Amino acid sequence: MSSLRRAKLLKNMALKEKARMPQYIQRQSKLREEIGQIEALLDRMAQLLRDAGDADVQQAHRLQSNRWYELRLIEESQTLRNKADFLSTELENISAALSRMSHKQQLVSKKAQESLEQVHRAREARLDGAFPPHQKQRRT
Repeated sequence: MSSLRRAKLLKNMALKEKARMPQYIQRQSKLREEIGQIEALLDRMAQLLRDAGDADVQQAHRLQSNRWYELRLIEESQTLRNKADFLSTELENISAALSRMSHKQQLVSKKAQESLEQVHRAREARLDGAFPPHQKQRRT
């Protein structure tokens, strides 16, 4: 494979990685936002649970409905904690993928630049060898 073709290929690979990154960054910010909302909801539910436990109820049907409400809050809190844990794991995976993509993009860009420099040096060497010695002095 010619060095120029290799350089163009590497440059295109770097551009491809760079083009994919905004999609991952957007997903990462949405996950952070969703995790924040879930945590705020969990805090609110914890407050409701504390409030439900503090109430002094003397009527049996009221006590039963309060207990049902408390059990529902506990159940929903557990579901939300599980969802927050899952989203946190997904956020870690996306962050790791972004890190890998960024590193790959930097490496490929560096290799593309080195390949282009090699092409330019080879071209300069061919040009220097093609001119007679007295023309080399006029060229510089």
